[in-house]
Amino acid sequence: MMIKTILLFLLLFNIDYKIPQRGNSDKQCFIIGNNTLQKIYYSTSSNYSLNHSGNKAFDNDRKSSWLSQRDGDHWIEIDFATKRLMSRIVVYSGRKDNYRAVKYCILQFIHNDEWFDYATLNFEENNKNCILGFFFPNRRVYKERVEFDLCGVDASAFRIFIPASATYDGYAAIAEIETYIGMNNLKCYDERLMGLRFPINNGFLPTMDSSYPNAPREYRGGKHVGLDIYYYHSEDSYDPIGVDKETPVIAADNGIILRADWNYIPMSVEEWKNQSEYYKRHPCTFVKRSFGGRQIWIDHRNGVISTYNHLSRIDKKIVRGANVKKGQRIGWAGNSGLLGEAEGKDYGIHLHFEIWVDGQYLGYGMNIKDIRKYFTWIFSIHQ
Repeated sequence: MMIKTILLFLLLFNIDYKIPQRGNSDKQCFIIGNNTLQKIYYSTSSNYSLNHSGNKAFDNDRKSSWLSQRDGDHWIEIDFATKRLMSRIVVYSGRKDNYRAVKYCILQFIHNDEWFDYATLNFEENNKNCILGFFFPNRRVYKERVEFDLCGVDASAFRIFIPASATYDGYAAIAEIETYIGMNNLKCYDERLMGLRFPINNGFLPTMDSSYPNAPREYRGGKHVGLDIYYYHSEDSYDPIGVDKETPVIAADNGIILRADWNYIPMSVEEWKNQSEYYKRHPCTFVKRSFGGRQIWIDHRNGVISTYNHLSRIDKKIVRGANVKKGQRIGWAGNSGLLGEAEGKDYGIHLHFEIWVDGQYLGYGMNIKDIRKYFTWIFSIHQ
């Protein structure tokens, strides 16, 4: 009754009542799924290197690990920033130089702004359940995976705490942390995108925000929905090399050709300018002559479709209905559909590459900073 009276008082006198929130400004984050605004925040006691940062414990890849090296205890904190139901947690131990790093860890939750121990998860335990345990009772066995039944927990944050005494040599390593509600495992990344190849061998992710999805495209009155790739490197050096009309474009994954523009006809300069003016005023209408130029679309048969735009030419094996393999050459980069082609010139050559997931382009509703993170996860980690 007292709480209701206080809330009514605040409402009547127009006092702004806000529920205090935990701060996440100093934490890293990643995006759940492929097209969502929900983020998971995390922080760690330390990261051994950029290749062993906290997100490695949530990338659906048990071969990679978060690795911490420091004097004292270790931890990795996960904050959903909102209420979350959890019924089970699974933790996979990681390794340092292929050696085991953690004997046990402690699952902690926060209450009254303090972390408290909820359960101890042992990777190392007595050999009592093994037939050899009768003969060697003091022998220890090691489990790579520990599962704990939470019996239903409602919490917005938890952490895996590893005391210094729980390590073998001062390093702490966790390969994967999975949280479940019923049979559903929270997917921090879409596994369908894990195996995609970059569509240009040794290609660089773009440095400019304008080359990512959701960047404005004033000349057609809309938004960019793909990735513009301008540079790659040789096998001997990381020095950037600009793509040209002899740069091969490869299939990002196995699939079937959904579209191959063998009958593509370039626009004249006048047609290009007229179309640009039209689409500034009608950005969402039917696209009769696409600025994407000569295109190939691949259906990967799992809800993912990739498109390759501005091609200068198409490989002769690529026709509608043909099967393609991941890494197979499908065409060559170019500037078809752009003003440079209309003028008969070679400027503006690049590959515009789109990923569509369950009918929506990858990055929909996300800011460009988060889109960069997601594309980096796809192409810089899993190749």
